Amino acid sequence: MGSVAGREEKREEKEVFAAYLLKNRLKRSEQREVILDAFLHTARHLSVDDLLQIVQKKRRDIGRTTVYRTLKLLREAGLASELDLHGETRFELDYNRAHHDHFICSSCSDIFEFSSPEIERLQDEIAADLGFKIEGHRHQILGLCRRCQAKSESRR
Repeated sequence: MGSVAGREEKREEKEVFAAYLLKNRLKRSEQREVILDAFLHTARHLSVDDLLQIVQKKRRDIGRTTVYRTLKLLREAGLASELDLHGETRFELDYNRAHHDHFICSSCSDIFEFSSPEIERLQDEIAADLGFKIEGHRHQILGLCRRCQAKSESRR
């Protein structure tokens, strides 16, 4: 049952991208479709190079620039969001996803997603007290993951 829902969701995302391309008079290409498909089936925060490696397993002729440009189009279409990580941009699927924030390991760059209704409530209260209207936000909390903490402890 979950796989049918997953396929439906992927189809909807593909339709959103096709509509975006049409609206902006951009071509639908096989290369863009391969990149989109690979992106939709990866549950990680991907760099351009990460996605390039995945895509080139299917199509060796797809280059880094094509992947980069397609990811930018996915962002503009509302399907992906960017996460800046130590000077490298990572992309994640953003279409119809619940809001979440990130813990980022400053040693290995692993990313851990989390949601906290309490944090959301507190920031809404603080914004109201300041007379501030929140239009969006992104929490990125830097630190060390368990694995990197253990490595650091073992070196001592």
